[in-house]
Amino acid sequence: MTDSDNSADFTALRGMIVGLGAMGALHLRVLSSLPGAEIVAAVDPDRARREDMLRVHPRITGYGTIEEALDTHELDFACLAVPVGALPGCAVTTLSAGLHPFVEKPMAPTEDQAREMTEVADEYGRVLGVGYVERFNPAVVALKRKLADDAIGRIVQMHARRLSPFPNRAGMAGVALDLATHDIDIMRFLSGSEVERVYAESGARTGEEGDDLLSATLRFDSGSTGLLEVNWITPTKVRELSVLGEGGMFVVNYLTQDLTFYEHPTRSIDWDQLSGMRGGREGDMVRYALDRREPLRVQWEAFTDAVRHGSSATVGGEDGLAALSTARAIQKAGVEHRVMVPEYREAALA
Repeated sequence: MTDSDNSADFTALRGMIVGLGAMGALHLRVLSSLPGAEIVAAVDPDRARREDMLRVHPRITGYGTIEEALDTHELDFACLAVPVGALPGCAVTTLSAGLHPFVEKPMAPTEDQAREMTEVADEYGRVLGVGYVERFNPAVVALKRKLADDAIGRIVQMHARRLSPFPNRAGMAGVALDLATHDIDIMRFLSGSEVERVYAESGARTGEEGDDLLSATLRFDSGSTGLLEVNWITPTKVRELSVLGEGGMFVVNYLTQDLTFYEHPTRSIDWDQLSGMRGGREGDMVRYALDRREPLRVQWEAFTDAVRHGSSATVGGEDGLAALSTARAIQKAGVEHRVMVPEYREAALA
């Protein structure tokens, strides 16, 4: 569904928001202006949060529990933006009530819970979406098309840098689950390949459960490699991805939605001093003009379109499980200092 669709041609999908924290508030803002969707209920056990929401959205009814909302309204979908430990229970509750759930990443605390959510969604014939919003970044969408057109040939290496100050939000589970999962999903998406094995070094600034920084290497079935640099102790925010191929390199800036192409060197530099600074050869560099849009809005357009037409979510349960399982393997590798195979791959190969 896009903004250009005629909203008079269909009945609006009715939904609820579960969780009114930072992410829930973002989802509510987007859904409140999305053609074809109507949020009628918001759930949060915190009365103050519900009251704050009602001051901005007086037509939405607030509830302390999911069950209260389900008893009162006929609903089509639910946006679940609760702490990761509560996601599986909320997902199963809404699925059992016949709703299509959209769950925030990383989907679940464990692979078994993520797999159960996916199986229950399949059993009920419902769309299960997982909130890996970078898939909907215009720069990533454009890059996927370029790769499909064989613009740089075989992918050799992908390198993601996701750095920032500490987000200071409740329910954070560490950088592997909260941050690195975004880039794991993108690497799988762009390469069209599964993770074969991982290795990592990690650290915890506070000494509490969870990691504050990690450096990880990933090997994919296609033979390409991935590098992850992730932390929330850097004083400036960085969101970058480079994809190196046999014929050149693409660089994505997630924040500015820029996609830049660096051609494989085609021209010589016949000046020693300049050659020493820039390398002996260079190719063209192109920054593409893109139609820039808010990825969260595009994500919701895609999800509601999938619900309306009974199609699969762009990022579904299997995708969420793969990202979660790979992040868990990275955590273990950082603690045990050994190469790990993600559990979702071990299960598939068993």
